[in-house]
Amino acid sequence: MVANVKANMVVNNRVVCCLACSSTFSRSRIMPSMDNHQHHRPRRRRKPIHAGFDNWIDLDEKDNNRRRTSRHVFLTSSVVMTLLCMSMLHVSSGLGTLQNQNLSSRQTSFVANPATIQHLPQNSLSRSQLPTNLSTRRCTFSKLCQSRQASSSIDSQHATKSQPPIITTLNQQTDALLHILDGINGSDYDEDANVSIRPITTLTDMLLSYANWVPTDPSSPFKLKACTIIDAAFRHVTNHCFAKPYRLSKINLGVEVMQLQLHPFIVSSKIVTGNAVDVDSNALVPLEAPYNSIPRGTWLKALRALTSNDIITSQSSSTLRSVRALGSSNEEEWITPSNAAFRVLQRLVTGKGVRNTQQMALDERDFNMVLHAYASQSQNQMHSAHRVMALQERTAHAPPLSAVAYSILLKAYGRWKDIKNVEMSILHAQRNSVVPDIVMANTVVDAYVNCGDVEKALELFQIITEGSDARGDAYWPLIRPNSRTFNTILKGMAEQGDVDEAMELSKIVQSKGLWDHVTTNTLVKAAVTAEEFEMAEDILSKHTVSVSVATVNGRHANHPNIEAYTELVDGYAKAGHLDKALGIMQLMRKRGVEPNEYTYTCIVGALARSNKVRQARKMIEYALNLNIPRKKLTPIYNAFISGLLSNNMSDNIEGQVSHAANVVEALSMLQEMQDLNIRPNVVTVSVVIDGLGRCDPPRSDDAKDLVQHLEFTLRPKSRTGYSQPNVNSRGISLSNEKIATALIRAYGRGNDVESAMESFRRIPVPDVVALNTLIDACCRCDQLKVALEVFGKYVSFERWNSDRPFIDNAEDVAIKPDVVTYTTLISSLLQLKSKAATKRAIAMYRDMKQTWMVYPDTILVDTILSAIISSRPTGINDDEVRFILAVLRDGERLEWLGRQYERRKRAVRAILVGCSSEVLKNDAFAFDLMNEDTEDPLFKKKGWNEIDSGFRLWGGGNVKMAEQSENASVDSFLASKGWNDMNSGFRLL
Repeated sequence: MVANVKANMVVNNRVVCCLACSSTFSRSRIMPSMDNHQHHRPRRRRKPIHAGFDNWIDLDEKDNNRRRTSRHVFLTSSVVMTLLCMSMLHVSSGLGTLQNQNLSSRQTSFVANPATIQHLPQNSLSRSQLPTNLSTRRCTFSKLCQSRQASSSIDSQHATKSQPPIITTLNQQTDALLHILDGINGSDYDEDANVSIRPITTLTDMLLSYANWVPTDPSSPFKLKACTIIDAAFRHVTNHCFAKPYRLSKINLGVEVMQLQLHPFIVSSKIVTGNAVDVDSNALVPLEAPYNSIPRGTWLKALRALTSNDIITSQSSSTLRSVRALGSSNEEEWITPSNAAFRVLQRLVTGKGVRNTQQMALDERDFNMVLHAYASQSQNQMHSAHRVMALQERTAHAPPLSAVAYSILLKAYGRWKDIKNVEMSILHAQRNSVVPDIVMANTVVDAYVNCGDVEKALELFQIITEGSDARGDAYWPLIRPNSRTFNTILKGMAEQGDVDEAMELSKIVQSKGLWDHVTTNTLVKAAVTAEEFEMAEDILSKHTVSVSVATVNGRHANHPNIEAYTELVDGYAKAGHLDKALGIMQLMRKRGVEPNEYTYTCIVGALARSNKVRQARKMIEYALNLNIPRKKLTPIYNAFISGLLSNNMSDNIEGQVSHAANVVEALSMLQEMQDLNIRPNVVTVSVVIDGLGRCDPPRSDDAKDLVQHLEFTLRPKSRTGYSQPNVNSRGISLSNEKIATALIRAYGRGNDVESAMESFRRIPVPDVVALNTLIDACCRCDQLKVALEVFGKYVSFERWNSDRPFIDNAEDVAIKPDVVTYTTLISSLLQLKSKAATKRAIAMYRDMKQTWMVYPDTILVDTILSAIISSRPTGINDDEVRFILAVLRDGERLEWLGRQYERRKRAVRAILVGCSSEVLKNDAFAFDLMNEDTEDPLFKKKGWNEIDSGFRLWGGGNVKMAEQSENASVDSFLASKGWNDMNSGFRLL
């Protein structure tokens, strides 16, 4: 019966299949969209066609530019398939077969889309034109919907009666969890700790409900369904925690959730927010397999979050700087985010706790993310980076090491200027048969340049361009250099100021067609470094990019050569040529190069340092009229204030009066920033505080009042309109480390050690700069004992080397000292000129090198040697001799200006001449020092130390040998007087 159905419709002499097609053809001959008709599907072509038609016919084969149309062919089976689908849907609803339906060709009920019928035009088809089989509708669309709803209600009632109450409870808890996540989606976990505990509390309640239900029905078939619901709830939380924006507190919450799912019988008594969880750990049971593990995708999301730049390079002031390690023990272990990422990578390699272990294919990017996380941190983390590479080498199903991994390693060593490990990494890649590419070659060239070895960079460039036979290195293949290769070498030449070589190389770049805006900027930097300003102007006049290129998607963007022009302006300003710097600013506008905030920062700072306040303010007005965001104008004001309060004042009365006037001008500029809604930052306040501290007398109290005033006025407003306290110490507050350091320096100039100590205690996590400032303030106020107590309290290698997850207060902080710390203390100790103080200084110098691996610089060596020379010690013991020799050895490894080290060395040798210590006899360095040629270079140049130079010493030589010598010289004056005769009566004694 169904096979005989034919619903033919003819519109405008064309056969169509349905009402939608007929109405569409009658209007615009364009097929209806998929929303209006269910059986039309869009194709890759511009116009959708019928689902059963694949042939396109061109109306004009010769003209390809004309529009193509399609012939919409009638398909008899479309109506039949529609009826069959509706029949099956009606049968599945439990109401039986189609009732009162007579499937004859004349009584076919066509269930059309009501939305489609509404879109039919009034004059498209009349009722008389419709076929009879479409006009009769025995089973309407409304009846079918009512029957479907009735069937769904019956099924839901049946399911409710059969499933246990635990399923309903878990669903309700899941809805509550989703509501919680929606509410805290934009909140800051560092500031709202009470909110962040709610997701894990809800998950714990779900596990408790499941654990209480399992003993009541151990063999229930709904256990797997309950585990599925709980697992989905866990995924909601982990997806939220490991999503952007990444925050360490969110990640800690996600890790805690993963720990709860992997080991529910171990419930931490202290979670990431520090709040207790009142749960009996014995009451929880693990989920059924495979839901007792975590999907592989969740592990990858956690790995991506832990290795993101927001986490690795963040400078969060929160005391929570660690991540909890996953484990099956009751003891809590807190590690760094990089170490946590490495442990996640180990789980992905071994498959422990990972669901879908059959998909064990590892991606090289997973290893490279962890490698980059370690390489982006401090230099002492590079051994952990080698652990990642070793894990990739040992894993059989892991991809082999590639040039990408070595490029990450080489970039890190180049950034730390460690040329030795750069060479070792290249040898390691060669042993592993890693084929270098252009990225790895550019990374090595950049590493050499950063290490200051431009010669090796040029050597490698010659090898990859001319072949290995050029230098005898068979590892590097022939690689076609790109613009980055040339620009990196030009950067090395620019840093050394080698303009001639840079210009010669630029000719090769231009001949190869690789010249870009980076090349122009680099060459200008080379010329400015060498103070060849005219050459820099000539380069810019020839290679400035046209204005049309300096737009991005029709919007204003920084000009590609703005960096070069800013470099030239800054070079002229620092050289004292302010008129030429201002001329370059005018030239920029003529060439369509719009100055940005960095350009104005350079010129405003130079004008302020030259006390040209009116011109500097005029430049600020120009910057305000540009389309620069307000937050980017803060550095311009900072440059103005810093230039006004620069340390160029004299100690006389006129200099103090000028500085006081500049302080008033800086405070008025600070008020202007607030009036213009330009937010001052920490740098602004620190510079103003430093200027107040250098007044005579220091205005330390005014500086403190200023900070408190800005802290209140610049607080973020809450929803209620009241100011919220700045709890994270990242903004302007007395607890900010930079502001507190500036206050400590001001209090030190004012001889107020107690206030300096109070400002130091306000810092939640003080750093080495704050510590050095406090020690210097104590020594400046003749409080060396207090300085040594502060040093012993905060400098502890045992506490610094221990893994402590929490820092409750500043008393528990362990700070690693630097060479400035030891220079301040050792200098103060040696100024006491006592045996006990010298002994303490010797012990600190030894502890600096052996314990902390901190090596002296020229300032420390010169300070120690100058103190020894000025004191002229007598009775030097063996320990002091060893100390002096150790300082001299360290000084030989440093670079000195002129002959400073040689002069200090001669002065120290003069002190050690009268010393009878056995160390000088048994030490090779001391032996060479004492027997070194002491001839002064000036005397050597003039020949004044030669005996036969014509300057004869009286009584020199042997008289008997002179008499026996036939060529003995005789003074003509003595001979004329007869005084050379032994009997002359004038006898030389």
